[in-house]
Amino acid sequence: MQTTKLRRLGDILVEQGAITEEQIEQGLAEQRQTRMHLGRLLLQRGFINRKQLGEALAEQYEIPCYELDLDNTHSQLVRLIPESFARRRKIAPLDLRDKVLRLGMELPSDMEAISEVELMTGYQVDPAICLEDEIERLLDIAFDDRIKARQTAVDIRFSELLENVDRVDEADLDFEDSDAPVIRLANAILMGAVRSEASDIHLEPHAPQMRVRYRIDGQLHQIMTIPGDSEEALVGRIKVLADMDTAEKRRPQDGNLSIEDGETRASFRVSCIPCVRGEKVVMRVLDETSKSYEFDSLGMPQHQIDTVKTLLDRPHGMIVMTGPTGSGKTTTMYSMLCSIDSAERNVSTIEDPVEFRLPGINQVQANNDFGMGFANGLKYLMRQDPDVILVGEIRDHETAATSVQAALTGHLLISTLHTNDAVGTVTRLNDLGLDNFKIGGALVASIAQRLLRRLCSDCKRECRPNQTLIETIFEGRDTPSAVDLVGPYYEAVGCDHCGHTGYVGRVPIYEIMTVTPALEKAIESGLPSSKLREIACDEGMTELAVAGLEQARLGITSVEEVYFKLTG
Repeated sequence: MQTTKLRRLGDILVEQGAITEEQIEQGLAEQRQTRMHLGRLLLQRGFINRKQLGEALAEQYEIPCYELDLDNTHSQLVRLIPESFARRRKIAPLDLRDKVLRLGMELPSDMEAISEVELMTGYQVDPAICLEDEIERLLDIAFDDRIKARQTAVDIRFSELLENVDRVDEADLDFEDSDAPVIRLANAILMGAVRSEASDIHLEPHAPQMRVRYRIDGQLHQIMTIPGDSEEALVGRIKVLADMDTAEKRRPQDGNLSIEDGETRASFRVSCIPCVRGEKVVMRVLDETSKSYEFDSLGMPQHQIDTVKTLLDRPHGMIVMTGPTGSGKTTTMYSMLCSIDSAERNVSTIEDPVEFRLPGINQVQANNDFGMGFANGLKYLMRQDPDVILVGEIRDHETAATSVQAALTGHLLISTLHTNDAVGTVTRLNDLGLDNFKIGGALVASIAQRLLRRLCSDCKRECRPNQTLIETIFEGRDTPSAVDLVGPYYEAVGCDHCGHTGYVGRVPIYEIMTVTPALEKAIESGLPSSKLREIACDEGMTELAVAGLEQARLGITSVEEVYFKLTG
């Protein structure tokens, strides 16, 4: 590249007939206000196209302009320089031949960046022009943890460690070399899940390769496959981190591990079980940096927040959360506990497991091996002068009976049951052997919950709602007259931002059945669930179907998502 004074980009574009003098003047006037690069500004305004800008830049700097092949660029090569530096300077390594590094740059005149790259890498830099958005996209791909993990999986296949895996004791995998392929692979999988906001990681042994999947927004997505000769070492590394027995491969094991990457710290609950082709590992992601147990961060409507806070002010009684596994019950219960003034009230929990540590809350880990199951643990907590007790789950008659007794003797008790809706709590407690009189006297509220995927705001599209799905959601019941089902409604499309799923994140919906005097009398009388639901709706309960369709009507989710979560 010559060091003579550069020709002006505007003059080159005019000479090439790509733009008029008037358009250049408009662009320069706007540039003085925005301080944006002129070529980028003209491209955004639609005055020129990408090809015209590339040709003009190539003539201006007298070096070639490259259109990047994002699918075939080597990610490991791009990561020769730090991500923060590459993004700040808008540069990316493209090719390496004979110790000459071709460097894609938006501004090839940035001699300081060229010098720093030569110092970092030890290679001579050959600058090439690339458009800014292509550089950004290349960096996004190269520094994505899932891409790093895929590349590491290729590296690991040929590593000396795995070539000799049959001769290596798995306990030896816990070495200090953080650049060892198996350690880099494990770290990439773990931190990739955190950055993808996944809730679970699945390592599944299949022939000929191990499958790695993340559960994101409630859906499983295959991220990569691990070569068959590498999976034993990967599982061994996870076991070492989780303080599990690496020699035991015939029995299920549980463990916990924590990992740090910069300012990000996350913990994982690990479950390992033997399968016919190896060991299957599932890790629940417990991201300690992003969890917030505030009602405002739940996504619960304000009128329901007010209702729940009123329930928590009760001196005694039982509040039951219901819903399937993974519906967010624990997060909602933790938010309840954090809203209680623990300086004035003694708040204790018995959980299995204790997923997060809550400040000011006395948390107990249930352990049947030491006589500390939910029922016995609750009995011991009752001797600790509690005001509020959280029981992780009511699973059997003894726990149910002890919980009701605690609620009837002056304690506020919060727990969970696996039922489809709030009214189902009464039926489930009946099934566990409790009589209606005790249920009606102890229960102050039952709260059913679901998590619906949020539509991607970048690509959602307005549509006409599927009336058949809406009718199925209400299961033939008349749609409540108070429900406004007038649109617009939206559907999922898919784009780069949402990974082409059409959804990003989740929003909860709730069905809160407050036990009023009329409902308490109906429970004690043993009325069927259909009648209890009718009374609860008359007393102001919003059904899950109504809450879900309201979120769809507001454009937060889709009718299809409501249908799938409530009927699928």
